[in-house]
Amino acid sequence: MYKLSILATTDTHSHVSLYDYFMGSYLEENGLILAGSKIDAIRKSNQSEGKITVVVDNGDILQGNILADYAADKHPDIHPAIHLMNEIQYDVSTFGNHEFNYGLDYLQHTISKAGFPFVNCNVKYVNGDYVGIPYTMFEREFPDGEKVVIGVTGVVPEQILKWDEGHLNGKVIVEDMYQSLYQYTHQMKTQGADIVIALMHTGLDQEKLDDFEGAENAVYKLAQIDAIDAFVFGHTHQGFPGPDYDSVPNADISKGKLFNAFGVQPVCFASHLGEIELTLQKTTDGFEVVDGNSKVHTLKESNIEINEAYVKANQDAHDSVLEYINQPIGHSDQHIESYFAQIGVSRAAQIVAQAGKESFLQLAERDNLKVAHLISTSAPIKAGRDGVNDYIDIEAGPLTLKDAINIYRFPNIMSVVQVSGRVLKEWVEWSVSCFNTIDKSLILKDNKSTAPGFPSYNMDIFYELTYGIDLTVQARYSNAGELISDSNRVHNLQYGGQAVTDDKMYTVITNDYRTNFCPILKDESVVKLQIEPLEVRQCIIDYIKHSDLNFELKRPFYFMQDGVYRFKSSPEGVRHIQEGITATTAYDGDYLIYEVNTNKQ
Repeated sequence: MYKLSILATTDTHSHVSLYDYFMGSYLEENGLILAGSKIDAIRKSNQSEGKITVVVDNGDILQGNILADYAADKHPDIHPAIHLMNEIQYDVSTFGNHEFNYGLDYLQHTISKAGFPFVNCNVKYVNGDYVGIPYTMFEREFPDGEKVVIGVTGVVPEQILKWDEGHLNGKVIVEDMYQSLYQYTHQMKTQGADIVIALMHTGLDQEKLDDFEGAENAVYKLAQIDAIDAFVFGHTHQGFPGPDYDSVPNADISKGKLFNAFGVQPVCFASHLGEIELTLQKTTDGFEVVDGNSKVHTLKESNIEINEAYVKANQDAHDSVLEYINQPIGHSDQHIESYFAQIGVSRAAQIVAQAGKESFLQLAERDNLKVAHLISTSAPIKAGRDGVNDYIDIEAGPLTLKDAINIYRFPNIMSVVQVSGRVLKEWVEWSVSCFNTIDKSLILKDNKSTAPGFPSYNMDIFYELTYGIDLTVQARYSNAGELISDSNRVHNLQYGGQAVTDDKMYTVITNDYRTNFCPILKDESVVKLQIEPLEVRQCIIDYIKHSDLNFELKRPFYFMQDGVYRFKSSPEGVRHIQEGITATTAYDGDYLIYEVNTNKQ
């Protein structure tokens, strides 16, 4: 028998260094230096045992971390993440949705420096050329001289056309993931690939397992393609095999098998490393898979021997990032945090809304735009989705560029829409669908992008409104903004003390991700204002430079049923406890359980 070991990362989001740029401290918790060192150890062990090793990445490399912002702003000759992947000697990668955040020219320049191919078979330029290459095939030799042919391809959700409409509209075509993957996996088999690996930058949504076209998270459907021997998936920052997927039908969690293929999802940020081991048998036609298993290695506190060559290779980029992020931009007399942003108040979330409002008002005055009933919004972006450290915690004092990036991690553009009261109410209904019903043990749904979770970045807070939430009725919308119930949770929706009515028009400041993605805002009555493109983060920088951050904190919504409700957040939140909120002694994994008493808020 022969063994093939596939090592995989996904959703690294430019986490490279053994350093937390937000906290300003060294750590061995995530990043490509850590993952690369683990890859070295496994690769060495595999070699001694006669196993072949293939190293792959599943996309979302170029955005999501301070190092990524530095690279996008300063354009070093080679992107630091690509540089480290070259050093680690990755064999192949694919595109994630965030590869398109900075435009196609930036993407092409960046991947041109990679010493490995970027494969993707469902994104083409309008002239028919692929943005990457549709697939790659290569040989690997076992110690006895036998050679196995390996083919790799990848896909990304069609939704990139919505999420990055400004960069992609009229420039690319995104084809159906299933049809594209079916075509190229079978084509590789026909061309002699013994083993076909599919890199799927898409998730596994347990509440949407049925076959339907255009799904964002389509792993369950894609894994049924018979030509696939092994697959890596991602996008949702979860772990497979693992407890996130215990109830998935047709899955053997003990082996990491879904239908007839072996898969792995190694969480995110290079905090974990996926490993698929296939047992192969030589046949007259080549090799076939006779068994296998997959697992996810947790890299934190794993006593990994760090490869100092990787540290040295990253040193110049690390030093440049430190210089970049320490540019002073302002001062705050107040602590800025997001531990209770979905339940209580948050200066971090409110800064985003107020910065957007200030910038838009300046534009409106300059361009003589006539707007009425102006509403500023913000969503709690860093509220624990990516682990117990995924919160904003900025001490009072001088503020730097690092703090602005901490407050708003995405390269979004401000977007302003005029909506009717009818559409506005539906928008608010979607936002409050993040809450469970009153009978559940925790009042907030899990901060995940797959159902039954609800990502905090889809919970818009409307600061100029007031509204009550009836927790006795089911949510009206899914996490993706799909109507799932005829219920109504939102009551007493008011603007400036007056009831919001269906026929009135309201001007809402948001971002391009929301207007491009939210199904509710596809209503034909919605008007998107044509304004000068402004990055949300630049609005925040300008606001911090020129504004007093000692504003009154607001929470525009309230629960219509007074009581004590439980939710989870970081244990660090106890240092910034708010009125009506208390910490318990109970934990949910690494998260501390808190209680909010609405009678005391």
